[in-house]
Amino acid sequence: MKKLLYIILPALLIGTSCKKTLDQQPQTALDASTAYTTRQGVEAGIIGVYDGFQQTGYMTLNYLVFPDLYADNLTWTGTFPTWSQVANKTIAVESTDINSIWNHINGTINRANNIIAAAPNINDPAFLKDRAIGECETIRAVAYFDLIRMFGGSPTGYNQPGGLGVPLRLNPTLTTATANERVPRSSEADVYTQILKDLDDAITKLPNTISAGRVNKNVAIAMKARVQLYRQQWADAEALTTTIITGSTPTYTLVPGASYAAMYTGKNSTESIWELQYNATDANNLAFYYYPTSVGGRNEVSSSTNLRDAFEAGDLRRNVNFSTSPASKQLKYSQVNPGIDNVIMMRLSEVYLTRAESRAMLNNLTGALADLNVIRSRAGLTPSVAATQATLLTAIRKERRLELAHEGQRFFDLRRYNETGITQTFRNLFPIPQSEIINSAGTVTQNPGY
Repeated sequence: MKKLLYIILPALLIGTSCKKTLDQQPQTALDASTAYTTRQGVEAGIIGVYDGFQQTGYMTLNYLVFPDLYADNLTWTGTFPTWSQVANKTIAVESTDINSIWNHINGTINRANNIIAAAPNINDPAFLKDRAIGECETIRAVAYFDLIRMFGGSPTGYNQPGGLGVPLRLNPTLTTATANERVPRSSEADVYTQILKDLDDAITKLPNTISAGRVNKNVAIAMKARVQLYRQQWADAEALTTTIITGSTPTYTLVPGASYAAMYTGKNSTESIWELQYNATDANNLAFYYYPTSVGGRNEVSSSTNLRDAFEAGDLRRNVNFSTSPASKQLKYSQVNPGIDNVIMMRLSEVYLTRAESRAMLNNLTGALADLNVIRSRAGLTPSVAATQATLLTAIRKERRLELAHEGQRFFDLRRYNETGITQTFRNLFPIPQSEIINSAGTVTQNPGY
């Protein structure tokens, strides 16, 4: 994917932190106004949109690892000062790793913007126009949601009055002038409005089945359920997750507990709703940063003993998340060189846990308990007997931690619960990169406290 990206796509990172990239266009880059005038050009561009996730600052490394390192699932065992800042919750506004997260997510949004703008103008009968638009609307929604989770909201959580958003850029950035256009931050509520607008339109446009690695209608539905969970829209989240669990085509089934590890060493299991596809020529860095030097890694992070001790005796997930070989690591990303482990973006177990939490908040305690025990049973555990809303929510939140460990969810869940334990509460929001503040001439404002 990455080689194709440089041939087909223009320099797409937004924000003035990438000004030099835009000032010096690669010799092989094509202007998007030319590249996206044919079906073939747009279809190639869509591959580049997916490739936006497969950058170091996004799901290939930083965005997937930092939410667990900033919380209690990982410990820092390496040498990178910027990773030490994450582990110690002292992130500097000049952090190059945070800058890469910001730029790579915004760059992914801009790639999607290009396709959303160009696709309606393609009149080739062979072009699946609605699918192209729906895929990129879903990806844009995912990217904006990921920006909000890390850089937006309030110190005490999400979807609260006065919550901070991020700049909304919905038009393609094709030139240096448009790339340097100064766009202020929108409110958190306005960003959610755009996310839901994209997902609702995508749900009407997308088919139920697409090839491996591509988003479909079910991905858009499951993503909307995730958003509504964060927005405390419990009834909608419950209805959306029920659609996936009982009414989706194709249907998804949990892998057996004995095959839990195989869900990660293999690819595209029956449980997976969406996976990013990696291979030897399009690899990720995850196992390399986790694993020790003795097997070719750099040993930057390890699973925490706090995570290890959270598992009950006999839990089939324990060794996958706190492995004995290599010691104190994990087995969800185990291929060091090349990094060919797929990244599971969305799977059925999360959908069950979203429904369980939504049902508990709606006081459907019987339904919530049933969903919780689906996950516990698969893990080889005895059923929970939690009988009150409070005890159920505690049990569900614990299961989310254990089930989704190393999948980039932990810190954001703690923010939702307002249980991060961070005394400097402004640090519940990551800092906007200082380069973005400077180059916007103050149009983009920093999160308070930094």
